[in-house]
Amino acid sequence: MIFSMINQGYGATLLTTEGMELHTLFRRRSVPWGEVAEIEERCLPARSGTRSEVRIVRDRGRALTVPGTLTARMHDPRFEAKLATIRQYRARAAGN
Repeated sequence: MIFSMINQGYGATLLTTEGMELHTLFRRRSVPWGEVAEIEERCLPARSGTRSEVRIVRDRGRALTVPGTLTARMHDPRFEAKLATIRQYRARAAGN
């Protein structure tokens, strides 16, 4: 679990018109917007309360956690802004 938190916390995501490029400490992956069925917020219990992350639900395959979106704060404005930005990119790609 700690490895996962470090990997997600220090990772980064690049949004492009074609899709998302997910970069973690040990892996890089591209997900085209056409494969994305939904962008969801996932809240998980933690020792100090809850932690939230953004997940990509794909049409096929397992869901993926978006690197660089992990937060342990409730109603974190930076987290909400990241989630909104990802959803806007997806909506623009669906409109084209």
